[in-house]
Amino acid sequence: MRAEVLVVGGGPAGSTAARLLAKDHDVIMAEEHPLPGEPMHCAGLVTQRGVPRFAEHSILKTVRGVKFHSSLGYVLTLEAKGSRACVIDRRQFDSILFHRAVDAGAAPMVAAQVRSVHELRTEARAEMRFEGQLQQAMASVVIGADGHRSVCRRSARLPAPKHMLLGIQVDMKDVDTDPDFVEVFFGRAVAPGFFAWAIPAGDATRVGLCTWDAQNTPAAYLKRFLSRKEFVRAKKVSTASGRIPIGAGRSAVSGRILLVGDAACHAKPLSGGGVYTAVKGGELCARAVSDFFDGRGDLGAYDRLCRDEFGRELARAFRVRKVFLNLTDKKLDKALRIFGEPKVKGLLEEHGDIDYPASLSSAVLKLAPKLAQFSPQIIESLL
Repeated sequence: MRAEVLVVGGGPAGSTAARLLAKDHDVIMAEEHPLPGEPMHCAGLVTQRGVPRFAEHSILKTVRGVKFHSSLGYVLTLEAKGSRACVIDRRQFDSILFHRAVDAGAAPMVAAQVRSVHELRTEARAEMRFEGQLQQAMASVVIGADGHRSVCRRSARLPAPKHMLLGIQVDMKDVDTDPDFVEVFFGRAVAPGFFAWAIPAGDATRVGLCTWDAQNTPAAYLKRFLSRKEFVRAKKVSTASGRIPIGAGRSAVSGRILLVGDAACHAKPLSGGGVYTAVKGGELCARAVSDFFDGRGDLGAYDRLCRDEFGRELARAFRVRKVFLNLTDKKLDKALRIFGEPKVKGLLEEHGDIDYPASLSSAVLKLAPKLAQFSPQIIESLL
């Protein structure tokens, strides 16, 4: 089989790129699972800018703010004047985006497992297992949207993620938390290297955590976390687990292979969220590929587009993450109390943005120079 573009992966990044390119080009979209959006590995907390208008009915609810819990008992509550985040049904969301790509003209291949991609002089060859047989697909451009285990990334010898977060989550009924707020819990004994969460999602609450460089499995930390009073009477509905690659390399392009979404390590280092950067990255990738076919630019333009749109934010956020990793529980509690000071709290409530959280770092540091005590060298680089 042959196409102008082979998109490997039918998640938000791949489906977005395929939908936009299929209007003018021959596109094949290879999804390894029988159903797009299965299995579900996401907490589903996004901003409205990450949800295309045609997918808005996948929104389960909106949230008013967030409560940050220190392991020492301090709680910082941030409440926005208007809704800045929503919770989506990821299975429905992914399915909508996938079928929109098919409606636009992308040829779907489900349960198609791409094994390798080889670059030739003027095209690329992908080897896959599809319908019980080994098959080949030839394409002028390959878009790797195949997640944290990306075959396309390995084939292109592009950089691996700097950190790989390990996550686990359960959907629960009758959780005793505020249904209008996301709850975030810090502590090295709670979720080393990251944090735990409780996210209201309509009839259920998504309770989970991620870890990095931890001594125990995420499941062991979750078991301990669920012994908190907020969850002791709750009932588990379902369980999901997965990995989140963070820390993007300098390039997501190698020859005729371009990476998007988790394959490109575009998840946000501070929150682990990747829906917005996946959708936006899919849009930017489609623009670069379209311009390449039209003779208006090279595929390397994709790197430049990503850098201008969210790449600098991801790099800055990763530096902030380094500060977080160096904090003891006592220092983190102290930092949260500084964020709770009226001027700083007001700035965060008025201008905070979960898609660009590090963009406020310099403004916050000017209001609260005491934060520089936690990691002077790294914090100086954020000013």
